[in-house]
Amino acid sequence: MKDEPTILISEDRGVVEILELVVQVADTDATVLVTGESGTGKDLIAKILHEQSSRRNGPFMAVNTGAIPEALMESELFGHKRGSFTGASTGQIGMFAAADGGTIFLDEISEMSAPAQVKLLRVLQSGEYTCVGSAENLYCDVRVVAASNQDLLKLVQEGKFRADLYYRLNVIHLHLPPLRDRVGDVALLTKYFLRMFAQTYRKPVMTVSRQVRDVLIRHDYPGNVRELENALHRATILCPGRKILPQHLPAELTTTRAARVDVSEKGFHEAKSRAVQEFEQKYLTSTLKQCGGIVSRAADQAGLSERVFHVKLKKYGINAKSFRAGYG
Repeated sequence: MKDEPTILISEDRGVVEILELVVQVADTDATVLVTGESGTGKDLIAKILHEQSSRRNGPFMAVNTGAIPEALMESELFGHKRGSFTGASTGQIGMFAAADGGTIFLDEISEMSAPAQVKLLRVLQSGEYTCVGSAENLYCDVRVVAASNQDLLKLVQEGKFRADLYYRLNVIHLHLPPLRDRVGDVALLTKYFLRMFAQTYRKPVMTVSRQVRDVLIRHDYPGNVRELENALHRATILCPGRKILPQHLPAELTTTRAARVDVSEKGFHEAKSRAVQEFEQKYLTSTLKQCGGIVSRAADQAGLSERVFHVKLKKYGINAKSFRAGYG
């Protein structure tokens, strides 16, 4: 059975213009840099670029460079020869060899090690690379799409990312806006996800109550479209009837709104507790977003121990991984 084409759901004019540009540049070998916060759909743009190109019958390889240990990054991307390092009992081809004739999507490109950046620059310039532990020049025919939730130009200015590589990657730049800047898409996405999950679980298509609709529209979505999808996935599983109610949503969506709406009806101590919860949830999600979902970095930035940070995440039901690019 033929795979369904990848789609990005939006009626926002800015996103529609991006998709029009995607179609225009898809059937070229131009390198594309996709930027935007985690959860905005950068991976979907990469897949659409591949599917709309003449490489569509070739492989599509998605690589989350932020999840690869620095010591193994060159090996994962470009392969290695047997015995080239401790533990290399056999040889292995890399992702670029596996993507030959197709497209490679390098997510979290800002996390790529300096040696790997040098090799990637060479691939972009000539298509040539070498395996770890070998001097033999190899060649691959690969279209590169890179993505980042960080400001690469700022990293270049700080000396943390190669300027020549940045300009090689930035031939076509597509920036996806966060969901809070395209609130009109929330209702559209809600209907789409509810239909999708109804099909997945063989259940009738659910609707949302007026209270849930208001909560969904007013939330600022630090996790963007992925956060909305996860919230509706959870609600579909937990709701026993046909209409989703506020109690079926994750706490981070409902607690802050309840604190604002009902504060005049609460006693001082309960209102204070609500306000503290609102602050903690917003602070945790904002810090995770800035640190790409890496808890150790977020805890350090917050001035908390990693253990305490994990306890607070568990308290509010916040999934740190959902803030990592390429997750889900």
